[in-house]
Amino acid sequence: MIALDNVESDLTNGLFSKLNSPNNPNRKDIGNTEIISERSRRTVNCYPNSVVNNYVPFYFSVKTPMLYNIYTGHGVPKLSQPNIVYLCVPLLDLATPNFQWCFTDGNAAKVITSYFNNLNDINKIDWRSITSSDFKHDNADGDEDRIRKKHSEFLVKDYVPNNKINRIAVYNNRTKAIVEEIVQKLGLDIIVIVKRDFYF
Repeated sequence: MIALDNVESDLTNGLFSKLNSPNNPNRKDIGNTEIISERSRRTVNCYPNSVVNNYVPFYFSVKTPMLYNIYTGHGVPKLSQPNIVYLCVPLLDLATPNFQWCFTDGNAAKVITSYFNNLNDINKIDWRSITSSDFKHDNADGDEDRIRKKHSEFLVKDYVPNNKINRIAVYNNRTKAIVEEIVQKLGLDIIVIVKRDFYF
């Protein structure tokens, strides 16, 4: 999930981890600065010589609490949903020996979150939380840990090349036209689709 303003740069150069990214003063950050700082201190348990910000993060879920915070301006700079896009990569294209990868059962910045680097453990993710749109702490089934679990992540060390991106999901046709123009200009084979249900 990135800002529309970053699409051309990311499609041109690929996706960098926070600590491996080239200096780009024009990049628009859409995350919570406190959480980003915490991720520079949080050790990735299955690769203990690295921290979360050594990895390119992907969500398993859409329509996340983080997206809600971004478009409402709750604790982060406000950004309208048409200006937020999803870069989509097939899991099995990243879970290969060509990458150092792992996944989590919740927000990677949280102390209680566990890390896994074997796809046999994929069921350790709470898929009910991933697919639920009821992520309030006082949700109907009483799960007070849903927000953390809904932010489960797939992490790839350092860099993901642009040829791994096969879909870009956007809010509306106006954003679709903007992104398609960028994709065509760069000569990339990426399908851009309007996925209104990915948004609030």
